Amino acid sequence: MAREDEKKGKDMDFVITNQLAYYLSPFDSPGTLVTTIKFDGKNYDNWEQLVRIVLKAKNKLGFIDRKITKPKVNEGEVSVGGNA
Repeated sequence: MAREDEKKGKDMDFVITNQLAYYLSPFDSPGTLVTTIKFDGKNYDNWEQLVRIVLKAKNKLGFIDRKITKPKVNEGEVSVGGNA
């Protein structure tokens, strides 16, 4: 019985929920339009404000303001899906 519990512990993967910043929804992709305001060099303030609002709503703002750091190799966050 102890051996089965030990095996289960080793096989458990890190689970990403939609509350974590690392979660990617089906709508998060490199080609996704974040804002309808096109940055033209003159409208930085409006563009930045809207981008920050969108990233905060998607729980991704921490990636650009450096509040979310790169996970260490020995942390479970690296082995998402068992691909460590």
